[in-house]
Amino acid sequence: MARRAKSSLSPVHIVIIVAAVAVFIWGGYTLMHRTSGASFNGTAQLSVREYMENSNALSGNTYQIEGTIEERLDNWRSAEGRLFSVLVEDSSDTSPLPVLVPQRLNSTNIQRGQRFKFKVTVQAESGVLEVEELTKS
Repeated sequence: MARRAKSSLSPVHIVIIVAAVAVFIWGGYTLMHRTSGASFNGTAQLSVREYMENSNALSGNTYQIEGTIEERLDNWRSAEGRLFSVLVEDSSDTSPLPVLVPQRLNSTNIQRGQRFKFKVTVQAESGVLEVEELTKS
């Protein structure tokens, strides 16, 4: 009488499969988070105190800020984008900063009370912080 081959998985096979799935999930999670925040890496935090003292000295430079949307400033020309007042914390001080979201980012829904992380450039003429990239935080 001939013997049949075993068709069930051994415990070693199960451990290998579980480990492979865990590595796959971890890799996807890491890749997803690196991609969404990669452009902020190497970008310096904006010093709110320095910005308030003399924004012209910072003009043309790129920084990152994180803050809460306080309100939309409607007296800004909408053809240039949307201007928001963003509450940014720096040490123990909280200050509202003008943040311009250009038209190319109009698809992003921005509402009062939401927290965002912004990559901004200080505009030379006005000192307004123009958004290059943004993510909800």
